[in-house]
Amino acid sequence: MIKLKYVNYGVVFQEIPNEITLAINISNCPYKCEGCHSNYLWEDTGNYVDDDIDKLLKKYDGMITCVCFMGGDQGIDDLINLLQMIQNKGIKTALYTGADDISIVSLAIPYLDFLKIGSYKQNLGGLNLKTTNQKFYKIQNSKLIDKTYLFQK
Repeated sequence: MIKLKYVNYGVVFQEIPNEITLAINISNCPYKCEGCHSNYLWEDTGNYVDDDIDKLLKKYDGMITCVCFMGGDQGIDDLINLLQMIQNKGIKTALYTGADDISIVSLAIPYLDFLKIGSYKQNLGGLNLKTTNQKFYKIQNSKLIDKTYLFQK
């Protein structure tokens, strides 16, 4: 089983609409999209998420409403364990993956409240553009509800 590592994290307000989100940046990204603004995440570096997740959740207890893993599908078993633990604490969960094929993350869907999926393609732009290939879903009862429009004006 691949254990996930993270490089950094932050409390953010725009990754998941209407949520105060602890975004955890996972390293060793397998996608390496051209034009990626986070190419420092391509390397296998950082601390193990498992070692620090309890400390992070305690640090932001009562402040955050969601935890979003920015990557992590390269270690799907570890990711699912983390998602389950977070949901058991009553916190919503999210994943942003550069995968284009949803089957890669299908095992995680029962443990997610939100999913952002799609490689970054410079010519199509990010979620804020109607031309994007990326999608944002709210997940209810393992059903994906397209909410991409929330990022577009």
